[in-house]
Amino acid sequence: MASILSNISILFIPIMIIIIMLYAIYKRAPIYDYFIEGTKDGIKTAVDILPFIIAIFVGIESLVSSGAMEFLEGLLAPLFNFAGIPEELISLILLRPVSGSGSLVLVEKIVNQYGADSFVGRAASVMTGSCETVFYVLAVYFGATSVTKVRHALIVGLIGYIVGVFASVIVCVYI
Repeated sequence: MASILSNISILFIPIMIIIIMLYAIYKRAPIYDYFIEGTKDGIKTAVDILPFIIAIFVGIESLVSSGAMEFLEGLLAPLFNFAGIPEELISLILLRPVSGSGSLVLVEKIVNQYGADSFVGRAASVMTGSCETVFYVLAVYFGATSVTKVRHALIVGLIGYIVGVFASVIVCVYI
C-alpha cells in the first residue's frame, strides 16, 4: 500500500499539469499568455509580502541572539510545569506561532535529543503538525491583501494555537 501511495504522490503533479493543459487546449485557451500573467502576479505578490517575511526573521533572530528566548523559557517554566507541559517544549511553543521553518529545526533537535518515541518527541511532532504559524500567516496573507484590521483574526488564531498546544500534549499522554 505504501508503494502505491508513493507512486501516486510522485505522479500527481505531472498528471495534474497534463490534465490542465489538455483541458486548456480543448477550450482553445491561450495557455502561454495565462502562464505569463500568473507569473507576473506571483512575482508581484512575492515582492509585496517580502518586507513582512524579513521583519519576522529579523524579530526571531533578535529574540534568540539577545538571550530573550532563554529568559522567557526560564520565566515560563513554572507555568508550563503546572500545566503539565514539559519544559523542553517551551522554545517550540514560543517559536511555532512565528516561524514554521524555525520550529522544524527545534523539533529536529528535540527528536534527536529525546527520541522520536519519547513523550517530548511525540508531543513536539504532533504540535508541529497541528498548530499554525499564527503571526507568519497574518503577516503574509494580510500583507498581501492589504488588510489592516487583524484584531479578531489574531485573537482567534492565538486561541486556536493555545488549544492546539494543549490538545497535542493531551493526545500524546494517551498514545
